[in-house]
Formats: sequence, structure tokens, C-alpha cells
Amino acid sequence: MLELGQECFPEDEEQTIEELVKIFEFLMRDYRFSPTPRTQHPKSHGYVQGEFIIEENIPDQFKVGIFSTAKTYPVWVRFSNGSGFSSEDGKFQPDTTGDIRGVSIKLMEVEGKKAFEDSAPNEQDFIAVNTPIFFLKDAKAYLDFFPVVNAIRDGKITRNDDGSPKHIPDELQQSYEAIAYSLPLLDNVRSQVMTSPLEANYWSATPYKFGDIAMKYAVFPHLEGEKFNIETAENKTNYLREAMTKHLAEKEAYFDFSIQLQTDAKKMPIEDPTVLWDDNESPFIKVATLKIFQQEFNSQERIEMDEKQSFSPWNCLEEYRPLGGVNRARKIYADMAHFRNEINQK
Repeated sequence: MLELGQECFPEDEEQTIEELVKIFEFLMRDYRFSPTPRTQHPKSHGYVQGEFIIEENIPDQFKVGIFSTAKTYPVWVRFSNGSGFSSEDGKFQPDTTGDIRGVSIKLMEVEGKKAFEDSAPNEQDFIAVNTPIFFLKDAKAYLDFFPVVNAIRDGKITRNDDGSPKHIPDELQQSYEAIAYSLPLLDNVRSQVMTSPLEANYWSATPYKFGDIAMKYAVFPHLEGEKFNIETAENKTNYLREAMTKHLAEKEAYFDFSIQLQTDAKKMPIEDPTVLWDDNESPFIKVATLKIFQQEFNSQERIEMDEKQSFSPWNCLEEYRPLGGVNRARKIYADMAHFRNEINQK
């Protein structure tokens, strides 16, 4: 019988992760433009400074790690598009095209034992996307997912208006069937319209340890006044950066950082992040405020800092160790960031 926070490890998972490393390294070596971008969330909308303010009156069951004491941590925050593809001229797809959007939060001056000994000391990363569930079930699904989405992009696989398959090459049939469940999930996320990165909800989507049990977390914005109007953007290709620029030129931005505890090991699985954890059974509870300062962040120096910075779910305290196969595969993020920076320094 499964217990709260319990993982199950497939026998071939290590081999799968080794294959993923080879794929990502190939993609970075093969990139024809400089600098080589991230393979995950390559387009940045802004790399900004702020504070992470722990609440004073947190329920006892949420007082784990940094949330045990009311304290304020300096943070760097990066908002991004998830698409790993750019056009033939080396430009990223326009922001008006549907995509997964993300936020990565790096707390500084954090004390405690790290979950991964090779990660940066005195840091804690929280990574979230604009969907409460992930679109792949496990690490192995990535191996089928990449060739299928590449074939869809290149027109080798065609689909009907309702998303059902129209034509699939024989050599991709098995891979398509293996990850067919993921395409409606991905289509749903891409159909969302984001007015501004500062006006969106974000979720961890995958689970993490929370002391002796497990959690997911979310980042919800404080919305005041009218939202950014995409139709008035000066440059719709990059309107998400424009929306952030205009907002932070005038005022701060605030988000609630909230945690959802795993209360049922079966209904709230660790190894299948495509399953939604019902917030009626376990609601998200606010534990901190993310404050982003009023600032100018479009300088060349800040953009270069952004490109050199790396974020990883595994850059965390032991109390918040990533759980599940998708997260175990993401342990390679740190190595990929190092590999990318080495390429760009040549």
C-alpha cells in the first residue's frame, strides 16, 4: 500500500535519463545561432529582483524548512516561454502563439542541507508553470514526446481540427500512441491567453517532499486595476516583456506563494503528474508573499546575467526534494546549464 510521499522507481529509468542527456546535448551542439539558448524555457520575458516574505501566522503543519520562521529572503525571478523551438532565422516564436509559460524563483541566503550535493549553496529554487498538471507521466515519455512534437511542427504528423490524428508516419505510430494522452493537455495550456507574466497563475505541477510527506505549490498574482491590453502593445511579438516592463516601471508586483499538501496517496499520486490534486480535498494555503520590486530590467548587463543564470528543481533544500519520475529526470538541468555555458564561452 502506498504511503504519503512514496516514490516508485522504474528499473530502466537511469538508462532513460542517460538518453535524455544525449538528446539535450545534441540539441545544444546543433544550434546554429549564438548564444546557444536553454533547451527548456529559452525565451525570457524578464529577469527581475525582489523579496520572498515568509508569513508570520502559518499553520503548524506548514512550518517546514524555511517556512518555520517569519523571514524575508532576497530573490531573483525569471519569467519565460516554454517552447524549445525557434524559427529558421534563430528567432523565437511570437508571444501571440500559444505556449507553456513559466516562472523560476531563486531565493538567496538560504541555510540548510541541500537535496543534491552538487547544487549551489545557500539557494532555493521554486519552478512553476501556467498549468496545475504536467503533460507527461514519466521520464520515459520524453523519449516518445520529442520526435512526435517535432514531426507535428514539421508537418510530418497532421491532425484534424479537433486534435485527432489525421496522418502519422508508420515509424512514429508507436511513439504517437504512447504519448497521445499528452497532446490534449498541451493543447489546453497553449490555448490559454496570457495578458502579462505578472497577471498569471503558476503551479509546480509536479510534487515535492514537504518534510515527511509531499506537496505541490502555486504562485497566484495580486490583481489590481485593468489587465495589460495585448491590442495596445507596441510589439506583439514580444508583448509579454513589454507588459512586464510597463508594469514594473510604475509599481511593484505581488504574488501569493501557496502550498497544497498530499493527503491521499492514491488520489494524489507522486508518479503521475498528469493527475490533478483536488484542491477541494486539500486546499492551497498561503505561506509567503513574493514581491517584485519596481525596476528597469532591460539593460544588456541584466540580459547577460539572465542567460548565464540557471534554475533547477534540484537546487533546493532536502525538505523540498523533488519527487516522481519527471522530477528525477529534471536532475539533469544543472548539468545542461553547465554544458550550455561552456558552449557559449567558446
